[in-house]
Amino acid sequence: MKIEQSGEPVGEVVSLDLVKQHCRIRHNDDDDLIGHYINSAVEWVKDACQTTLLKTEFTATGKSFHLSFDGYPNPEIVSIAYVDMLGATGTITEFEICDNRLVVENAPQVSSVTVVFKAGLGAGNVPAKLAQAVLMLAASFYLQRSDITGDLTNSVPYGVKAMVAHHRSFAF
Repeated sequence: MKIEQSGEPVGEVVSLDLVKQHCRIRHNDDDDLIGHYINSAVEWVKDACQTTLLKTEFTATGKSFHLSFDGYPNPEIVSIAYVDMLGATGTITEFEICDNRLVVENAPQVSSVTVVFKAGLGAGNVPAKLAQAVLMLAASFYLQRSDITGDLTNSVPYGVKAMVAHHRSFAF
């Protein structure tokens, strides 16, 4: 199934105030810029760990009920709708999530399926190491402002890589 983000993430991994404190910034002139760096850092950590950090709504579409929630922790189904082979619409209210997969017993023959779900670790549940990685990376983005090495693989601080390493399924 194809999964697309259909809602905004709820909460924050690290606050603007914490990043400003970390960088010893006492003015508000760069708040929008720092916010952008925080969002970029969260996205980098999310991509590096292949997991959704903040609770977010997603919509999955496909031609069957086969849906894996790998990378989407703590999934909560909002709705399951389908169109059957004759073009009639329907909804599924009885389902399970087993082994991180959607299970629909006695599923009808369908031509399309739409599953809306929310998933993510949640703002208060992001591991401390990942929150620290976001903090360090946002600070690095702010303090460096540009990559001078020309080598993007080495532009991320080693401490950030070390903190996310235990939450990855593959090495850098």
